[in-house]
Amino acid sequence: MISKILLVIFDGCRPDALWQARVPHVEQLWRGGAYTWNAQSVAPSFTLPAHMSMFRGVTPERHGVTDNSFQPSAVAFPSFVDIAHQHRRQTAMFYSWEQLRDLSSHGSLTVSYCRDGAVTPDADQIVAEQAAALLARERPDLLVVYLAESDLVGHAAGWMSAAYLQSIERMDQALGLLLTTLDQANLRDEYTVIFLSDHGGHEHTHGTASPEDLTIPWIISGPPIKAGHALTTPVRIHDTAATIAHLLGVPRPDVWEGQPVWEAFAHA
Repeated sequence: MISKILLVIFDGCRPDALWQARVPHVEQLWRGGAYTWNAQSVAPSFTLPAHMSMFRGVTPERHGVTDNSFQPSAVAFPSFVDIAHQHRRQTAMFYSWEQLRDLSSHGSLTVSYCRDGAVTPDADQIVAEQAAALLARERPDLLVVYLAESDLVGHAAGWMSAAYLQSIERMDQALGLLLTTLDQANLRDEYTVIFLSDHGGHEHTHGTASPEDLTIPWIISGPPIKAGHALTTPVRIHDTAATIAHLLGVPRPDVWEGQPVWEAFAHA
């Protein structure tokens, strides 16, 4: 079954934070879909290397991005945005960290919105509002929404601090705006929602190979997906690209290492 995609990323969100925070919209997704609290990011567990693996389907050892600086070697591995664009899918990305501009090739995004200025606590709400407006108006085939506050607060106040959990609750409200938009526009049957983080964190930092930094939530929910299903097969962050390509009905490049998370599908 070919599906449109809403991909929502919470930067720096640990799975155990979702258990402690009040996140009714994340809960709605995992209860209605397939999920794991033990998906694995990549080392080094920084934002740009993890996103490059998420989008380009390979580990940092291959794409060459090992810190938050882009490396031209990554373009040898097309992102799922590039593949979607090549197959005439409408693509959009809304985010608040300028370094994410290199997750796809120039021209592959039909719509690209980066929140201007410094990344502030209200940026996620603004990003979500802009994305929701486009979702209702244009109904893109692929919509990526990146929310950043939990990473910012983790660095400032500490991972698993009260302030960190509160930031995740605010991000859940932004996610709720997107899900409400799907409902109000009668689009739930057209979209599969994928929710994940890029990395976790510990104390005031991340980037190591520790379980606190590498373990991430990964949730998928939509018409082709099993409901309330706890995934038992390992899920890696670079499996996200292949899963999205499968849902969009576009071919997976041979250079990708990731595979679709077949166990999540009702009729794999």
